[in-house]
Amino acid sequence: MEDADLQEVDNDREYLIEQTLNEIEAAIESALTMVNETGVEKVNWLEAQRQALLAVIEAKRKLDEEAADRESQGLPSILPTSKDFDPILFLTLVHRHATYQDLLDSTSRLSRKTDNQVERLQNLVRDNFALFIKCSEGIDVFADGSSSKTSDESQPGIEKLQNRFGTLDAIAESCSNQARKSFKPLLDNTNEVRKVQSALAVLQRVSPLLQVPSLMRQHIENANFSSATDAYRKVLVIDKDHCDVDLLHYVRVKAGEAAQDARQDLELILADETSSAEGLLDAIRDLGELLELLEKDEGGTSAPVLGKGDATPRSSGQSNSGMKAGTFTIDKYVICIRDYPPALACLFLQTTHFRSLVDKTIANTDSITEKVFRGEGPDNSSNHSTSGAGSSSELSSEGGSSSQRSRDKQWKLHVLEARVDATLRAVTLAKTWLPRLLEIGLATQEAEKRRMARNKRKKLASMIAKAKGDGPGDSEKDMDDVDSKMMSAHDVFKSIVKPALTRLVEHVAYCSLGCANQGSKYKISATFGRASAERLRSILKSPLPPTQTSKCALDLAELAEAINTANEAMFTIRSLDSNGDLKKEYTSPLEKSLKLTNDAVMMIEARVCIYSFDACARKCSISASGSGVFDGDALLQCVQKLSDDLTRSEECSTEIEKGCVLVCQKCCEGLTSYVKDRSDAARLRVVAECANALNTTIADVVREVSYLTDDRSESLESNLSSVISVLEKEMFDVFLESVKRNVLSCARLGMIESSISEGEPKTKIEESGPFPPYLAASFLTIVRCRAQVERALRDLRRSQGSTYQFLALQTASDGVVENICIELKSKLNRVRPQADVYSIHLQFLISTLKKYLSDEVLSLASDTRRMLLSASRGVGRGMGNGPEGLTALESLERLGRVYVMCLGE
Repeated sequence: MEDADLQEVDNDREYLIEQTLNEIEAAIESALTMVNETGVEKVNWLEAQRQALLAVIEAKRKLDEEAADRESQGLPSILPTSKDFDPILFLTLVHRHATYQDLLDSTSRLSRKTDNQVERLQNLVRDNFALFIKCSEGIDVFADGSSSKTSDESQPGIEKLQNRFGTLDAIAESCSNQARKSFKPLLDNTNEVRKVQSALAVLQRVSPLLQVPSLMRQHIENANFSSATDAYRKVLVIDKDHCDVDLLHYVRVKAGEAAQDARQDLELILADETSSAEGLLDAIRDLGELLELLEKDEGGTSAPVLGKGDATPRSSGQSNSGMKAGTFTIDKYVICIRDYPPALACLFLQTTHFRSLVDKTIANTDSITEKVFRGEGPDNSSNHSTSGAGSSSELSSEGGSSSQRSRDKQWKLHVLEARVDATLRAVTLAKTWLPRLLEIGLATQEAEKRRMARNKRKKLASMIAKAKGDGPGDSEKDMDDVDSKMMSAHDVFKSIVKPALTRLVEHVAYCSLGCANQGSKYKISATFGRASAERLRSILKSPLPPTQTSKCALDLAELAEAINTANEAMFTIRSLDSNGDLKKEYTSPLEKSLKLTNDAVMMIEARVCIYSFDACARKCSISASGSGVFDGDALLQCVQKLSDDLTRSEECSTEIEKGCVLVCQKCCEGLTSYVKDRSDAARLRVVAECANALNTTIADVVREVSYLTDDRSESLESNLSSVISVLEKEMFDVFLESVKRNVLSCARLGMIESSISEGEPKTKIEESGPFPPYLAASFLTIVRCRAQVERALRDLRRSQGSTYQFLALQTASDGVVENICIELKSKLNRVRPQADVYSIHLQFLISTLKKYLSDEVLSLASDTRRMLLSASRGVGRGMGNGPEGLTALESLERLGRVYVMCLGE
């Protein structure tokens, strides 16, 4: 403390002694913990200091008890010039941390300064010795004169000296009077100059204060209220009650008037619905600071009555004169802003504006729909509609009836568009005002915490003062009453925002949905149009068309997101307990609105799914019935578009699955219509489209739906496959029946010779033609069937794994062999002469078509061949059992190699 002011230390010596004593005790405890390392020297040194201080305190106590009537009481002083100076206390408080060496050095420097002072005095006497002698003689003369006044003896020398002094005094007085007369104008001017200079110096020092009123006005005009508040803080140094300078008093009064004007402007900003959220927060901060400054001023707490004055855009909502200052009327609600803290007042005003805007939005929608119904149009243009007058019965001509229907349709469309516009306006209102109110609510919450902390400190101070008997006892109770009556931000949201937002959500749901979905537990109540005509109410309660529904779905999704964000932010705007902490038990005021919005979003997105799949189904049905195309890409694009449009696709999994099945059903119905009165090529094309859908499109659709619904549509693939497989099976079965009919007409034996002469060789049958005609016709039927299937279906496979080509060739081959076997059995008596030849033909068919024949047909062919061999003449000696039979079979294979090649891979 070498640089400390000794006077300040002396004034605070009691506090410093107590503080030093505490430090010494803490140092002793710290030294005792390390006594094993450092020893007890430091402990003894600290204990000696402690005992010295305790001795000082004990001495003070004794002095207070024994010398209560003495004028000087208290501790010894540390000032060296004081008569109560205590060197030990001086060293303890001022130089407690100084070492012994430091004290020795200081003593040496002090001794040198004392020696130097004595030496200077000696030099001064030596240099002015003569003057000192004269002064000494004069002093002796005066001393002798004063001592001789008691005696009657006269001293001529003294009288002479006195006369001389008197003469000198007279001369000096005369010179002084003459100088005053001569230099009076100059002295007067000098005095005036000094007065002016003094006044200018004073004005120079107080010039910042003199400029405060005008500077505050400029800041207020520029809406820079923080600077105006800072300027007003400067003039508070002027004591208006004890200030003798009229100019400063005038400055204080004018600054107070400017502060009141700034307060009114800030209140107007808080009450303005067009103010930005940032501007409102700044106004809350500036008004709070300004009110704290006005509380220091005795006139700052008064509430003057506002005059009419000049209206400004921000003062349009302020009440008329005669009412309490700071009172605003918003529709039917009257709020005095000065009854609440700035943040809470702003929250009251802005939430009331929000409630008023909700009412206006609903009333505006009702007014627009009524105008449209009356024929005025949404833009106040006349539609000449007579929907409300019932004049359609007066129109007799056909053209008049058509025009009336057109006008009826027009007003209905206008009402639907008005519902869409109302939905957009309501959603925009919520998206704009909810973040704004939340920011104000957070500011109110923080202000409430600060207010409760201040009141807590005031309560503590009041309790201490009450315990000492220095303060009133009712202040604590008054603060408790104020805290209990003051609403919190959570209470404002619960009482004002909650019902207004719930009504707004119900209005949005009514405008966008009209009525609830079938089977839904959510009930939609009408928010307007209850007294309207029945025709208008039916339009208001009807669902919107697909295009308008899609627009409203996007708006509702944005509303749900905004309310959800606000609901999460409301967690920080909870009620406070008595300690100023957030309560643990919490129910959000926006929970009901959020639930209603989510229900509405799920319903409208379910409608979007239904409308989207319905449009896709119509498109695919037209494409299928006209071109015979299964447009799976359209279904895939529809699902992909829904993934971009839907926000709650998981809850719409049922509608998505039903929609996909509906599109496939419509496609199958269109394909069924396409093949009517068409050839087998059309059926094969339908089969090909179904096969492609089963193999590729359905898998892509199922994958997209799985992503969209989070794997909640497990039965979708089986449902789609079953719908398409039924049509595919039906069309291919019809084609196979056609193949069987064609085979039945082609696989015939033709004319058969009844007998063969005895001498005619058995190989004569081979010379009748290059290749048997019925075999050629049968092979041509099979080849044609293969060509049709290959051209339409290529290498496509059915769900069972076999290719369509194999199934068609199997059907055709089975039909050919079966028909030939049946005909040979039926005509056995006629073919008996040539049974060995037909057995060779049948063997050729079996060997050529073996891989396409079923087990039943192979068994039938084998039995028929054995029957032919047993029925041929010369059993065991015919062509079928000898070299001639093998030769005939080779010749037959050679002649029919073209057909065999056509049936190859």
